[in-house]
Amino acid sequence: MRRKNSGATILRDLLISGYPITHELLDTFPGRQAAVHLRQLLVHVAVLPERDEHVAGLERWLQNYLTTVAAGHRSTLHPYAQWVVLRRVRHQAHTRGNTTSSIKYARAQVSLAHGFLDWVEGQQLCLATVRQADLDQWLAAGASTRGNLRDFLRWARRCRLIGGLRVPWRPDGEPANFLDEDERLSLLHRCVHDSVLPLDVRAAGALTLLYGIPATHIAQLTHQDIQVREGGQYIQLGKHPVVLPPALARLINQQMEKSAPRSLVGRVSGDTGWIFPGALAGRPINGPKLSGRLLRHGIDVRASRNTALMALASDLPAPILSEMLGIHINTAVEWVGLVKRDWAAYLAARSEGDDLRRPRAGE
Repeated sequence: MRRKNSGATILRDLLISGYPITHELLDTFPGRQAAVHLRQLLVHVAVLPERDEHVAGLERWLQNYLTTVAAGHRSTLHPYAQWVVLRRVRHQAHTRGNTTSSIKYARAQVSLAHGFLDWVEGQQLCLATVRQADLDQWLAAGASTRGNLRDFLRWARRCRLIGGLRVPWRPDGEPANFLDEDERLSLLHRCVHDSVLPLDVRAAGALTLLYGIPATHIAQLTHQDIQVREGGQYIQLGKHPVVLPPALARLINQQMEKSAPRSLVGRVSGDTGWIFPGALAGRPINGPKLSGRLLRHGIDVRASRNTALMALASDLPAPILSEMLGIHINTAVEWVGLVKRDWAAYLAARSEGDDLRRPRAGE
């Protein structure tokens, strides 16, 4: 018996209706997980064209959200949302890809700009008459996330809607979650050798603990990212392939051999392109879901990443770290700088301790 809300039921109803099956038609089933699975199944078998669902979801959200905005504010908010926020998300879809977090941030940017426009109106002002003191008052009265209004103000300044308003930069907080180095090595040893752990957890955990790769990146790895040459095995993370230690290479090979698609259509088609396949046909596992699996087996992704990056930054210069892992050069510089500062503080503290222990002349 078919479930009332199953993908098969939805597909049957659509076929009976006689309407052509399109992405737009499936969009009329918001929040239906069965429709999500049906869409990806139809994409996987080439009935529907490939579509970036992060971008499509933001487009739908913007369309609905802007209808709730007063006409006076909409004339300002719509071009910012369309030509800055949405354009950035579309560009990112073709470069490093979007995540659930990046889409939430994009929505928050639009909502924040809307809130500021409402506040300006409540102060009986307009954008052109807002002074720096007014902006500082608004910033001080709310959470630190109000500092993200900087993006909207930059666009408004280019469009000559405001004067020279500036949001002061606040220094980013330094990484706080770390593992003890012995704990990291112990977890890495467990991932490589503990056969009780699920294979995907062992492989993903080892990559996190050794290279500090984000779970969202690990989830996107394909068989093509693993290369065999010159008697060694390599993984493509950044611009240049990185050699895999033999034990980790064997673990990745086992995961690739057993990375059978979890969807019915994927199993029939033999689709094995993803090293960590997900429940949707032809799609990898979701990054946050992979993080959750690791955490349930005792591997804190954030702490593991931070500790791995700290270890790598202590041995590699920033340009090599950036190219090897595919992280931004500024991020690599910050990690190397953090390591050097902590190391200098350790040496200074040790030197001070030696001075205190050193006997004075005449003692």
